[in-house]
Amino acid sequence: MSRFCGLVCLLAGFAAPATAETRTFVVGWFSQATYSQDGDCPGGVNPDISRQYVRNAHLMGFTKEQIAAFGKGKGLPDSLRSLMNTRARIDGKPANPYSYPSAVVDPKLNAVSARYAYGFDLDGAAGPKSFEDPETHETGVDNELARALGCMRSFRGSLASRPTYWAWAWGQLKDSQPAWLITLSAPDFTKDGPVTITFDRALEHLRSNADGSPRADASYRIDPDPRSHNVLQGHIKGGVISLDQPGALHLLQNPLVAPEFKLSKVKMRLSLRPDGTLSGIIGGYQPWADLYFGFAAGGPTMEVCITGDIPGLYYLLKKHADADPDPTTGQNASISAAYYLESVPVFAVDAKQTVTN
Repeated sequence: MSRFCGLVCLLAGFAAPATAETRTFVVGWFSQATYSQDGDCPGGVNPDISRQYVRNAHLMGFTKEQIAAFGKGKGLPDSLRSLMNTRARIDGKPANPYSYPSAVVDPKLNAVSARYAYGFDLDGAAGPKSFEDPETHETGVDNELARALGCMRSFRGSLASRPTYWAWAWGQLKDSQPAWLITLSAPDFTKDGPVTITFDRALEHLRSNADGSPRADASYRIDPDPRSHNVLQGHIKGGVISLDQPGALHLLQNPLVAPEFKLSKVKMRLSLRPDGTLSGIIGGYQPWADLYFGFAAGGPTMEVCITGDIPGLYYLLKKHADADPDPTTGQNASISAAYYLESVPVFAVDAKQTVTN
């Protein structure tokens, strides 16, 4: 037997390594994971903006009679709306309330008090304010974003009945920002085992069907920008994907909602559906200033039509933030949150390739 033949025979005795199966999905819906329930706002759902503006004027020291006389008396504002657009006070002078929310009197808006909210136990400490996940029934769930925003009318809803704010936001984002891609790689998706989860941004916007739903089996080029490239290790069990240990997630987003989507201490629960789609919950700690930027950037139009009282949102986020304390002031810079996504299977190719569909 020649040395060559012996080497060939020796190598033939080793089994070839298993080839990983890869599946890519494009995010076709993304929003806060909401679970509004009857009675979850003991102080009541926060009032609509017209009534809240009247309350704000009272907080500023205007009497009921003065408010009724706006636009009619000397020295009084032209209207309640014009007063609200400059209701911040810096050195006693009117200022933009959206740029200087801390210079506005805190309207003390109501927050959620409930048993259930989607998410995960992020800190390992089941405090008295923590939630229970309505699906997994995990206790100790940290989701203070749900508490902070849950009594604002435009943020109330469920996974099936989408809140006004998030329905509006996603309707704007899906056609104005590059799509987000999720790529899964595993030895066998039909069996429990390890999986690599990769998040990227595409170079193309989300491709939609005539009815606005995300189009399956379209092709996307992966953006090589490392700022939106995330590789996480996890496992599949019973078709549900979880992380082996908390990670970090960073994706360029859109200033309409937030310039960047950033989560730390990330946990996730993603389900591979029989129809080939992928959906689930992602939770972690998010810088709340990023969220406030999106709420405030639209100014009075956003306040009246979409979000409700914007400085009120600022105070809610600041009060309920629960992570990353400033070493000097102790103010937490991040807030626990949970997001829900739905995605459909697509093809992903290198950025240098050409796609036509």
